[in-house]
Amino acid sequence: MEFSQLQALVDRALEDKKLTRTEVDQIVNAIRSDGKISPEEMGLLESIREMVLRREIQVVETAD
Repeated sequence: MEFSQLQALVDRALEDKKLTRTEVDQIVNAIRSDGKISPEEMGLLESIREMVLRREIQVVETAD
C-alpha cells in the first residue's frame, strides 16, 4: 500500500477521535502488507501512539 493510501486510512479511522480494534488491525495489516516497515510508517505508528498517550484519541472495542 502506498503511504498516501495508508495516511488516508489512518485519517478516516481517527476522524471520530476513536480507534477500534478493527481499525487497528486494518492499519497494522496495511503496514505489514509488503513485509517491511518504512521510516514513514514507523513515524505514523508513533504519532498514533502519542495521540493515545495524550488522550487525544481513545482506543475502543467497537464503534458506537
